[in-house]
Amino acid sequence: MVAVLHRSMPDKPLKDWLDRLESRHPVEIELGLERAAAVADELGVLVPHIHTFAIAGTNGKGSVAAVLTAALVAAGYRVGTYTSPHLLRFNERIQVDGEMVDDGFIVAAFEAVEKARKDISLTYFETATLAALWIFHQKGVTQQVLEVGLGGRLDAVNIVDADISIITSIGLDHTDWLGDSRELIAVEKAGIARRGRPCIVADADPPKTLFTALSSLGSRAQFFERDWQIRGGRLTTVEGLTLALPEPSGLLPANVGAALQAIESSGLTGLTDALLTAVSAVTLTGRLTTFEINEVSVILDVAHNTESVARLVEFLGQKSNARSTRAIFGVMGDKPVRDMISACGDIFDDWSAVDLCHIPRAMSVDHLVSEIGAARVTAMGPFSQVWTAVLQRCRPGDRVVIFGSFHTVAEALGLLTQHRDI
Repeated sequence: MVAVLHRSMPDKPLKDWLDRLESRHPVEIELGLERAAAVADELGVLVPHIHTFAIAGTNGKGSVAAVLTAALVAAGYRVGTYTSPHLLRFNERIQVDGEMVDDGFIVAAFEAVEKARKDISLTYFETATLAALWIFHQKGVTQQVLEVGLGGRLDAVNIVDADISIITSIGLDHTDWLGDSRELIAVEKAGIARRGRPCIVADADPPKTLFTALSSLGSRAQFFERDWQIRGGRLTTVEGLTLALPEPSGLLPANVGAALQAIESSGLTGLTDALLTAVSAVTLTGRLTTFEINEVSVILDVAHNTESVARLVEFLGQKSNARSTRAIFGVMGDKPVRDMISACGDIFDDWSAVDLCHIPRAMSVDHLVSEIGAARVTAMGPFSQVWTAVLQRCRPGDRVVIFGSFHTVAEALGLLTQHRDI
């Protein structure tokens, strides 16, 4: 039985640790498994093995993780969930049974990783991943749900041999690290699959290279549309079970279906009424999150690549009774911003550009305005300044869509949740 560690006051506040981790590694992203695997071995977090679901993909990973967590908790399991990035608090990344782990426990995990790493240099994400695995062992979880940060094959999460892997959509993102085509990116994401174990694919039109890669790895691939289907709001699983698909707010049916197919393929539990009810209640902050302020609808969505923007626009088009639709947009510099803006078509009556100059990877506001077109931009600057200007122009019946980077949505959430008129 794994002992549960109890921490009272952390020796070093969590913020101090996070500041230190952000500053000490020379690069933000450094793909490869050797460093994290060596420290994991020292920590002993890979043995004994905890039953693991690993999730890769361009969009939808957080949705699948949330559904898996809710389903497994409803089935009576103790579940550790690791996701990234966070919106308001680092603690969002590491949860047990759907609840954030407290600061003291995370600090204890960082201390353990620091002791185990010796002279090995780790990135922020590698340290966070190892901390999550250490916490899950200390907490005695029986199931862990791990979201891949970047790619799959060389991501730190892949030091764990997943019992079930899930690959969501495959799009063009992080091309500097993963390749400049869906075909190349698919091979990287396939790297989380394991021989003889199920891999559930939620992309309805995956590149042919994904079929080839999963076959070469010897995984038991289960493809959306080929092996499991969603028709008329009903899911038909690989085993031939047909049921009404739960419709949690803001989550795409394919991602909900993939999570349920993963549960079936795991053999851990049946898709019971209680489990499906728990899934129906899932909400995910930042995915089509809606507020009402002074009769103005405000929608927040972390659509930060072309595919996710297209889905956001599709959602907005289905609810087209707004008087005017105004965009507030901020994005990282490595995103296909021209394609993202093009995907919006004419859904927005005007645009405002968020200046994220305090984020090193962010696209400059001047560049962003030039891509949107200066004549279409009515406000630019820090989020608080842009928000004030947009709200002053709004009238009852308008809607404001805040999207792009997680940083943009996080700043919006921090401000809007303090708004007295919500």
